[in-house]
Parts: sequence; C-alpha cells; structure tokens
Amino acid sequence: MADHAPPIAGIRLARSVPRLLVVPIVVGVAGAAALATGLLVAGGAVGIALAVLGGVLLAGAIVGALVLLSVHVDVEESAVVVRRIGATRRYVLTPGPVTRVRVRGANASRLRLRFGAVGWGIGGARLRDEEQIELVRLARTRTMILIPTDRGRLALAPARDEDLLDALSRAARARQRQETATSAMPAAAPEAVTPQAAAPAEAEPISEPEAPPVPMTGIERALLEERLVREHADEERAAEEMAAAMAASAMAAEAAAEPPPPTDIVVHPAVAAEAAPSRGTARRRVAAASFVLLPTAGAAIALALGVTMGEIPEAGSDVARITALALVLAGPATSIGAIMALAWWPRIVGIVVAGGLAAAVFIGRSLVGG
Repeated sequence: MADHAPPIAGIRLARSVPRLLVVPIVVGVAGAAALATGLLVAGGAVGIALAVLGGVLLAGAIVGALVLLSVHVDVEESAVVVRRIGATRRYVLTPGPVTRVRVRGANASRLRLRFGAVGWGIGGARLRDEEQIELVRLARTRTMILIPTDRGRLALAPARDEDLLDALSRAARARQRQETATSAMPAAAPEAVTPQAAAPAEAEPISEPEAPPVPMTGIERALLEERLVREHADEERAAEEMAAAMAASAMAAEAAAEPPPPTDIVVHPAVAAEAAPSRGTARRRVAAASFVLLPTAGAAIALALGVTMGEIPEAGSDVARITALALVLAGPATSIGAIMALAWWPRIVGIVVAGGLAAAVFIGRSLVGG
C-alpha cells in the first residue's frame, strides 16, 4: 500500500535551535519561579494555586520544546509528510508548479504567522495577505519552497533547496512509472457469448480459425526484450528531461520576477551589507527582550523596596500569600503574556507591559507605605 511505502527522501529542514527554544525557556523560567514561590514563600490555597500554575507552565515549556525540536519532513511517492511528537500530517501532492518565494530581503513577500515567534512558524499562515498556506519554517530563512497539495500550498524552508526539489522530481518520476505500468496492463478478456445471445448462425459469415501462434526462438526473444528495455529507457529519459525543463523554467520565471539584490554577487561589500542588518537585528532582539521583561523587573524592584524601606508581611499570613500572588501575576505572569502578545498580537504588547508595571507600582507603594 502507498500509505506504508517507505519515504523517497527525508528532507533536512533549516533549523535555528536558539530561536525555537527562547519562548519555552522564558515560560519554563517563569513556571519555575511560580512553583518555587508557591512552595517556599506562600502557603495555603494561594501557595497551592501558584505551585500548580508553575508546574503547568514548566511542563508546557518542556513539551513545547520537545515538539518543536522533533519536527521533520519526509517526501513520499504521492505526499509530503510532516511528523512531530504526537502528530503526523500528510499533504497529498497535486498537479501544479513548485515555486520559490522570498520572505526576507529585497522584494520580500509579506508573511503573517498564526503560530510562531522570532523567525519560526508552524501551521497556517497568510502569504501576501491574500493566500492561506500551510507553513513549516524553523529558522529565519530568506526563501521558502511552495508545493501544491490537497490542503493548499505547503511552504517548506529546507536546509538545501536542491534536496527538496530533487526529492519532488523523484516522486514525480515514480508516480509516472506507476501510472505507465498501470495503463500498460492488458485489459480483461471479454466474456464468452452464449449461444442464446449470439446472432443466428445463418446471418454470420463463417470465419476460418486463426493460425496458432508461432513460438519465438531464443534470439528473437532476446531482441524483443532488448527493444523493450531500450524503449523504456527512452521514456524515462524523456520524462526526466521534461521534469528538469519544467523546474528550470519555473526557477527562471521566479528569478526574473524577483531579481536578487546586487549585494549577492559582490564579495566584500556583501559581507559588510550582511553584517550591518545582523547588528541591527541583534539590537532589536535585545530591545524586545528587555521590553517584555520590564514587568518582572518592576515586581523585583517592588519586592526589594519592601524589604529595604518598608515592611514585608509575616510569612504564612494571608497578607503574605496575597502579596506573593500579586507579585507573581504582576511580574513573571505579565512577561509571559507579553511574549505571547509579541508572537500573536504585537499591537497590544505595550498595553500588557504597562498593566504589569502599574500593578508593580501599586504593590511597591503598599509595601513601602505612606
């Protein structure tokens, strides 16, 4: 069966492990902080709630990291299979061109993610604000390969585009050979006509019996087999040439529609041109990380002010438990919300961070007193 056939090739994806793990690490750290606060600082129902919340966040971070690191892609004869821990999804190949789209740099197409952050994305996405696609991109690559499937076009970001294109060509040739073999099978022999259904004997001319087939000699059989092998090789070569020509024309059209930037063909200026955006990108990452961690820093400052200048409620009391819960919600929990907003709703990140900082200010004011 086709479903159990071994894959034609496994595609190595472009994978940036630091980008994939930044969100699980932040969520795991916040979960560990909440768990420690619930077990060591707070007590009673509030401590139990914090411990449960921290345990859930920590377990979710571990599971999310394992799922992201386990994603891999296989190309079968009639489908592209995306596998990860706990799920497998098949994308049946359909007729259509395989194209390359640029998502970074000059003439880049806009890509809106449904699930993803800091350069990676998995699942549904919207390309150029007009086409719904399926996305598997585990690094911030410049281009992606779009494959027509029964679920819409599938966008993959392989480590080497040539490996994916070669696997798709081999899959197309395998399907063509299978279709050729199926069409070359002899048709079923017609059923014998009964005497009752046959026409009257006097209306049919009497045909002479056919001569029995003459057995072939060994030389004739060898010549026939050689001719069949040669014809089959010519058909395969023609199919390969056609597939290569189609791929070359598609790549040429894509290159004509989206010319590469001039820095791609210059040696030394290209290095300098790439170094400047990387420094700017690093600065943007540091700024974004600092911004989402502001609520946690504000909660820590409020706690430090309460310890040094004010009064901390007695450990184990209801006021101490409520204060600990408020600090966790205003600090680490708000940072987690800011990270989620940065990934899916960037426009409300400022509101989330401002709410956490305001809560930290009120908590610090209550601890300091006056």
